[in-house]
Amino acid sequence: MAHPLGSHERPLVLRVTSEERLNEVIDICEHHGFIYIIGLEGSEDLTDLRKAIQQKMIPDDVYSPCPCGSGRKFKFCCAKKPFEIGI
Repeated sequence: MAHPLGSHERPLVLRVTSEERLNEVIDICEHHGFIYIIGLEGSEDLTDLRKAIQQKMIPDDVYSPCPCGSGRKFKFCCAKKPFEIGI
């Protein structure tokens, strides 16, 4: 089985452009228990973080209730929607 993104074997590799953003992203990573490598650079790249959060949101059984609270099954609700996070 492949190691999940954000684990010791596959840490998130992230880039941010400011100290403030660095602290925000670190808080998000620690809240979710992700292992990460982060640096201050000229351009921002949070692709790994978005992918890791999306993977974490997918239930083991896609026919279980959707985590969004709609009451529908995940497969027929948010699995079909593009995933956006507010970061």
